[in-house]
Amino acid sequence: MLTTIISSIVAFASTNVDDIFILMALFSQIRAAKVAGENGEAAVLANPGLQSRHIVIGQYLGFTSLVALSIFGALSSFFIPVPWIGILGLVPIYMGVKGLLNLRKGEEDDDDDNKISGTGSVLKVAAITFSNGGDNIAIYIPIFASQTIANNAFTLIVFFIMLALWCFLGYKLVKAPVVAKVLERYGHVAVPIVLIGLGLFILYHSGSFSLLDF
Repeated sequence: MLTTIISSIVAFASTNVDDIFILMALFSQIRAAKVAGENGEAAVLANPGLQSRHIVIGQYLGFTSLVALSIFGALSSFFIPVPWIGILGLVPIYMGVKGLLNLRKGEEDDDDDNKISGTGSVLKVAAITFSNGGDNIAIYIPIFASQTIANNAFTLIVFFIMLALWCFLGYKLVKAPVVAKVLERYGHVAVPIVLIGLGLFILYHSGSFSLLDF
């Protein structure tokens, strides 16, 4: 059992290191919006309605989808090609571009179309998590396929505990004095750029650009 727990921790950490940076980018949007509000400034973020609970719920929703696909793949040999999963990398690119456009305007439009609902925020975070999970599926399928039902249950428990720890670390790192100071000064510009870069990385890392070949 100890071997299962250790291997599960290693499997999660090795496939979710980059998610720490995703979480920091998302939590930094909330902090930047709070600072802008305190200073009486207009928010210029890609998703001004984003809240901490949306990030946590979205992370769990996206990760649960990855785990479900991995279990299904282990049971039935079904596997969605990684390049197709990577197509969801367009979601952070969209969020980043929208943030840069809002930054250029200097203020948010008052139209209802630009107001992001809580549900929309959760789904966007879930899509980002899912799109970055091609390597998760590739590693989790053989793990679930090679373990007993009892060991798989322990693996799932470890995974979801680790995900809570990941969310906590992402939240705390953004609030660290040095990080917070940089984000307050440059976050409104850096976050959209980071999101665009993340989306491009997901498309490249997942091999999704190959789908554009004719």
